[in-house]
Amino acid sequence: MMDELVKLALVGTAQQAGAGVGPEGLKFSACRRAKQFIPQQEFRNGRMDGMNESALSRPAPPAHAAWLAALRWEELPEEVRRQACRCLRDTIATAAGSVALPASAQACILTESQFGPGPCSLWFRGRSSTLAGACFYNALAIDALDAHDGFRPNKGHAGATVTPVAVGCCAGRSARGIDLLTAVVAGYEVACRAGLVVHHHYAPAYHSSGSWASLGAAAAGAVLARLPMDRFDEVLGAAEYYGPMSPIPRCIHSPGILKDGAGAGAWSAAMALAMLQAGLAGLPSLFTAEPQGRVLAGTLGADWLILRQYFKAYPTCRWTQPVVEAAFLLQRQMGFSVSEVEAIEVETFREGAALTAFPPRDSDAAQYSTPWAVAAALVDGQLGVAQIHPDRLSDAAILALGRRVRTRVAPDLQARFPEECLARVTIEFRGGRRGSSPTMRARGDWDDPLSDAELEAKFHQLAEPTLGVRRAREIHSVLETLEERPAQHLLDLLQ
Repeated sequence: MMDELVKLALVGTAQQAGAGVGPEGLKFSACRRAKQFIPQQEFRNGRMDGMNESALSRPAPPAHAAWLAALRWEELPEEVRRQACRCLRDTIATAAGSVALPASAQACILTESQFGPGPCSLWFRGRSSTLAGACFYNALAIDALDAHDGFRPNKGHAGATVTPVAVGCCAGRSARGIDLLTAVVAGYEVACRAGLVVHHHYAPAYHSSGSWASLGAAAAGAVLARLPMDRFDEVLGAAEYYGPMSPIPRCIHSPGILKDGAGAGAWSAAMALAMLQAGLAGLPSLFTAEPQGRVLAGTLGADWLILRQYFKAYPTCRWTQPVVEAAFLLQRQMGFSVSEVEAIEVETFREGAALTAFPPRDSDAAQYSTPWAVAAALVDGQLGVAQIHPDRLSDAAILALGRRVRTRVAPDLQARFPEECLARVTIEFRGGRRGSSPTMRARGDWDDPLSDAELEAKFHQLAEPTLGVRRAREIHSVLETLEERPAQHLLDLLQ
């Protein structure tokens, strides 16, 4: 079903798009996209042929608006409910882990100075701000530690943008835990579909996750706010319009805190919701203005994209992780020490091969550096927050080994990206010995997921060093029983 869905989104058909045009006719200018797209039907006397005045005055709600308005926790499939809990827990763990990074503290100071106080928590900082400020900070903090979940076809992440807005919109409301979790489901489903449309529409440009996850974040907020059905789409449209169009390849070559645009995407969603509350109208979203958007909106509830998320084993870019797995495999099989290593050759896909910033200047660069990730993993025998913390960036052993790492593009692995994230590693040793790994994938893909025990261990590994054992366990317990609690129980612990 996933392959068919992606194919449908990226290619489309004239009948399903309702436009009577082929793929080349599906692109619109920015000005044209700001207007409601009208399918190619005969237009006479100021109205479409075959439509009466009553139909024009009371248009049917878009498919996505009707689906969002009708979404109920108790009607969701059991596996979807379970996955929503997993996604929320993993994102909160990442936010807790990021407290260890200097960039997170700097972002907190920035948010307070630019947005001022408000009712929404800046997580784990003992501070608060406006909805827009809190969503910006919390998403930026999550994005600062590249340990959160992702969606392979979009080469990006929904949760880092969706979750801060969903949680933020619970402030001041008598929201139940299941209301928050329902909003998370809505956000992931809308965000992942929006990403498929955005990537097709702007190809070959490759924009950050914030550009499309902003629509999912706005959907999550709209569900919690219980907006009238006829206002859903314009909120998504406003979030899309103000969302970042970040050129992510530039961040690959020059890594920094801007990362995947999650902060800007969450801000645009929060502002879209605030604008509607202030009586400022939005505009049609890509789910009504774009043929592929309308097609994908019709699949909501039929195929659950939240089930297609991967979970990371390490806090580095996903594209480094098959390389790390291959290196760990060779170390287990061959039992070598890093002092024996002469060279490490990495074969992978083009985007992964470009992650070569070395030596990294800060934690963000370390997370986007294949040489650093592999070297740190082999030197320490593990790859966690400690290995990408700024305190480790001058480690002589990691620097020496990282300088021996070379990457190159393998055509067969490139052909399988982004559906698969793969790599091979060959290590040459002093004395002429060498070892080569098979083609390896990153752990935690949706079709071979991390176990509940592994995700629980990840939660505590990220949260306990910054929050302390007692508080981390309390948060975990609340997350595990959130379906039976008010959302406020979680919000209290995030302060």
